Amino acid sequence: MTDSAELLATIDDGIARLTINRPTRMNALSGAVSLGIRAALDEWATRDDVRVVVITGAGGSFSAGADITDMAAANSRGAESADAPAVDESSAVGIISNGSDLARSVRAIPVPVIAAVDGAAVGIGASLALGADLIYATARSYFLLPFVNIGLMPDGAATMLVAASIGRARANALLMLGEKFRAAAAFDAGLITEVVDDEPALRTRVDEVVGKLAAKSPSALRTTKAASDAITMAAFETALGEELAGQTRLLQSPEFQQTLAAFAKPAE
Repeated sequence: MTDSAELLATIDDGIARLTINRPTRMNALSGAVSLGIRAALDEWATRDDVRVVVITGAGGSFSAGADITDMAAANSRGAESADAPAVDESSAVGIISNGSDLARSVRAIPVPVIAAVDGAAVGIGASLALGADLIYATARSYFLLPFVNIGLMPDGAATMLVAASIGRARANALLMLGEKFRAAAAFDAGLITEVVDDEPALRTRVDEVVGKLAAKSPSALRTTKAASDAITMAAFETALGEELAGQTRLLQSPEFQQTLAAFAKPAE
């Protein structure tokens, strides 16, 4: 079982809970944390005793997405100059494959997955939340896919997950403008399940839903989810393939190199 200072994973009476615990970094996903999430979810996917999975973040954020500071530091160490860190094709494929595999791990869970979102859900963090079956958020929460603002494109199957929930026109606004989509608007658009007032209310509401799901037939829930996914998630792997090809190119682009260079520079 995965359980470290930065990632807490527990199972209690069939309820599996995964908490990203990097509050000082707004729960940004380092490589190690991403691997830990995948390891926990992949294990839970094989267990018959797991009835429901809950994913959340500690300290007022769900997840700020990929930890670009770590990415910049890693690339600057391998570059000739810290002013021009480079992402080569192999590194780019690895970065995007990790995000794709994270999305696959969420969707491979055969039982209901709940995302409990308080605060920011950004980038791959937004994809992690939106990949859940039921998404509950506090009123102060927001979803942000800022990739176009730094010369990239959405990944983690976001290009498919958003459109499947809210339709092409509103999805394109979220994907192409790179602006915050606040919880109330996300609910009105059909992107998330419900909005509650604050974090205590979020915990209470999610616990209520968990109790309802745990009381239902596990076989019925698994079969229902599989049938729904067969229709609503049919383009999932296609989206991941398009994102892998496109994002691999964009990670090597001059626009993104400038972004990495800015993050790699030490604070003055």
